[in-house]
Amino acid sequence: MASRKKKISFAGKVLLIINAGFALLLLLSYMASYISPGVFWPMAFLGLAYPALLFINIGFIGLWLVFRRWYFLVSLLSILFGYQHVGNLFQWNNTSKSLPEQGLNLKVLSYNVRNFDLYNYGPGWTLNFVNRNNIYNYLTREDYDIIFFQEFVHDRTRKFKTLDTLPTFIRARHAHFEYTRSSKDVNFFGLATFSVYPIVNKGKILFETDAGSLCIFTDLKIGYDTIRVYNLHLESIGLSEEDHMFVENMINITQGSEDQKFGEHGRRIIARLRRAFESRAAQAEAVAEHICQSPYPVILGGDFNDTPSSYVYYKMSRQLNDAFKSGRGMGRTYIGAIPSFRIDYIMHSSEFKAFNYLTGNEKYSDHYPISVLLNWPYADPIP
Repeated sequence: MASRKKKISFAGKVLLIINAGFALLLLLSYMASYISPGVFWPMAFLGLAYPALLFINIGFIGLWLVFRRWYFLVSLLSILFGYQHVGNLFQWNNTSKSLPEQGLNLKVLSYNVRNFDLYNYGPGWTLNFVNRNNIYNYLTREDYDIIFFQEFVHDRTRKFKTLDTLPTFIRARHAHFEYTRSSKDVNFFGLATFSVYPIVNKGKILFETDAGSLCIFTDLKIGYDTIRVYNLHLESIGLSEEDHMFVENMINITQGSEDQKFGEHGRRIIARLRRAFESRAAQAEAVAEHICQSPYPVILGGDFNDTPSSYVYYKMSRQLNDAFKSGRGMGRTYIGAIPSFRIDYIMHSSEFKAFNYLTGNEKYSDHYPISVLLNWPYADPIP
């Protein structure tokens, strides 16, 4: 009797080999979370590629199911092996849950405001207040208890009012501002944390960098309790406008004289990515160590400049919970082309429980704002 089992064609065998290759790359990408780029930096690129590798393997599952082949197990098992990474990338929670009445509820925002669009000058090099005022209107509308700003700017001449003006119209009037660089001793650039609750202590964690990266911590007095909040901006890739345009148009690169241009740009981008990966790893380790020694419950907000598949995310999430787990969708926070994933985060210690994480759709910066409601069930009543 002839066998009913269909033999796989040559094309099918080639496809299966390609499938196995992408499944192996997906498995290797999981290791990016655990291997510091300071030890082996190429692994960080696989972590960056995780979303693409995941979707490619999902595509192979669908393909083999259409052809009724058991080969779909190759990709399915590789995805299941790193299932926790899927939850870091995508969530599907109900974001309209009502908060518990017990304890204290805190409304928290983290927002990289890109200097409130300071350098988007109007005609005749006049200051442009459009996006700054849009952000102000957004803050008035939402009314947050704790606000983390990255790429904050303070104009000492008060021609472009921020630090002294925000407390006049938001409830979070207590401010902690630290800067890393200035322009002509007029504009000062850095991080700012605003709070409804009084500040009783503050400090900063300095990084060995010239890129303006910084972490500040602020102790807030809430009733009879104290919490510590961290605001951080880790090393950016530092791509120029030309680099961004190159990546966006890479598929249009032609043969011939353009090959050299392609190689030069590619090498420059890889070098900058490597430097940023290594710097962020050291910065995340320093912040994680500081958090480990905190005597108080912790809330953290910031721009990691790295994805949930990175070593940076792993270091921070070992001690803190990711508030994104109470949201839904992919939570993409960077509006530009590179990196076009979730790179901004709000995290918290286990004393808090997150509800209704949201990624805003406001395009007043090159980042979307992110917010969450944190419930502190065992907080002492506020006197």
